[in-house]
This record gives sequence, structure tokens and C-alpha cells, in this order.
Amino acid sequence: MPSPEQKPNRSSRRRERSRAALIDAAREMMSVKGVDATTIADITEAADLGFGTFYNHFKSKDEIVAAAMSVMVERLGDEIDQLILPIKDPFFAQVVAWHQVIELATTEPIWGWFVLRSSQTLSMMNEGLMHRFRRDVEAAMVAGKFKVNDVDVVASLIGAGVLSLVNGRLSGVLGDEQVKEGLALLITHLGISAEKARKLVAQPIPTM
Repeated sequence: MPSPEQKPNRSSRRRERSRAALIDAAREMMSVKGVDATTIADITEAADLGFGTFYNHFKSKDEIVAAAMSVMVERLGDEIDQLILPIKDPFFAQVVAWHQVIELATTEPIWGWFVLRSSQTLSMMNEGLMHRFRRDVEAAMVAGKFKVNDVDVVASLIGAGVLSLVNGRLSGVLGDEQVKEGLALLITHLGISAEKARKLVAQPIPTM
């Protein structure tokens, strides 16, 4: 017979599985139907769970949308870490990292537009991506590669710049080459000349 200590653990694991299933279902349905057209009923049906279970975890559709986006951004951060791990040049690693964010928004435009329109975008970026950016910048500064006076200011500039490039790409205002030019200019904030930065972005950029 399970001990009293085991029961909460089993219950917690079941609860975590239900929450994860709802988040995955929300992301799947919204990528197909769009954020506004997706209903809570769509999400619970896709997750094969009831309304009661939904409201055990989330107060509203907005709340699960934010949770789904947060999970996606965190996963993206993990995948980017793996992608840039073998790259020796820290400048090119940052080009690759931010190129992935723009690529994701372009290939999944529903999510790209949601990121741009969400009031929680900056907090999600900070939690899922910018802390990694600061980690990498500080490591490159210690190694004598990056020349940055204020990491927080540079993080704000590059984060806002990437979102602007996402907006330009999704709006059809910017093409691929213009996005690369934008990335090159953003990377100059890390202490590299525009000429060298343009040579970096002209290289084949690996993707996930």
C-alpha cells in the first residue's frame, strides 16, 4: 500500500501531465485556427480533458495562451543553446541565435503576431531568452571578445531590435537580406564593426 508521502507525488505528477497536455493542445489548436478563433472547448477536446480540469489549471483562455507562449519561448531557448553550442565565434553565435527567433516567427506567423501583440512579450523574452543572452555576453566579455559597457542596455536594444525585425518580416516590409542587415547592425552593439558583422551574416546561418 502506498505511503501517505507517495500519494501527493502521484497526484502532482498527474496534475503536471494534465497541465502539459492542455498547453500542448492550446498551442496546436492556435497554430491551426489562430488565437482568437480557438475556444476553450477546442483545447479541452484536443487534450481529451474536461472543462473542470481546464479551470483547475487556468482562469481563462488568455492565461493558457500566455502559458503556451512561455513554454514555447523556453523550449526555443533550450534549442538555440544546443544549436550555438559548437559555434566558436561568439559574434556569429549571437547572429545564429537571433536569426532563429525571427525564423520561428516567420514560419509560424500566428505565433509571431501573438508575440508582437502580447502585453507579456517582454517578460517572456526576459525569462526564456534574455537571461541566456546576458549569460553568453558576460562569458564573452570575460574572454575579452565582446566590448560592452552596460549589458542591460545592450540586451534591451537587441531585444527590441529583434522584435522590430520580426514585425518588419511579418508585415512584408523587410525581406530576408534586409533582416540580415538588421542583425548585422544589432550585433555591432557587442563591439564588432559593421563591416565584420556584415561578413558574418553573409555566411550560411544554421537553423534548427
